[in-house]
Amino acid sequence: MYKIGTDIVLISRIEKSIKSPSFLNKVFTQAERGYCKKAENFAGLFAAKEAYFKALGTGIKFPLNDVEICHNESGKPYFKGIDNCDLSISHDGDYAIATVILW
Repeated sequence: MYKIGTDIVLISRIEKSIKSPSFLNKVFTQAERGYCKKAENFAGLFAAKEAYFKALGTGIKFPLNDVEICHNESGKPYFKGIDNCDLSISHDGDYAIATVILW
């Protein structure tokens, strides 16, 4: 059975949130914080984590930094240690969106 989760995030909302060190530490791993250069990067990862929990059907679980998003050599995002999953992240204008498929 396939499960799908999608989330969309207003980038400006995340841009305000990442000014808080406690938000950054609660939501993003150290590696993710090192990867992100712009608010749109943080927003994409945030949307991906919410989409993952939506696909699981468990609701959002905190801390979100229990789930880590990495990128392969060509830049494709994936969840570290989760093999039965595909992830797509995109951002344009004011929004970032992510879709997760679990099998």
